[in-house]
Amino acid sequence: PGLVEEFTMEGVQSFFGSLWEEIKTGDVPTVNQNWGIVLFIVNIFLPGVGTFIAGLKGERNTTLVVGLLQFFLAFLLIGWIWSIVWGYFIYKKSSEGWLPK
Repeated sequence: PGLVEEFTMEGVQSFFGSLWEEIKTGDVPTVNQNWGIVLFIVNIFLPGVGTFIAGLKGERNTTLVVGLLQFFLAFLLIGWIWSIVWGYFIYKKSSEGWLPK
């Protein structure tokens, strides 16, 4: 679903439902192998930025929001750790077609 597809209660609920599913399942966008390692490294040093770029490349608005959450929560360390884990998921999926369960 689009970020501002329809500003109705149903549209908002659908977007946040999709966002929660993505976070809960670790469903990261697919990028090619070269981008996977680059985005992993970027996520280590600039929390959330690699995830945000992956969302742009994968055309997934929910991943853009995840990247922003990681960036803004980095000062609490939870965003930074989340960003590193997410970067690893992006790398693994790009190199092996692996998805976290």
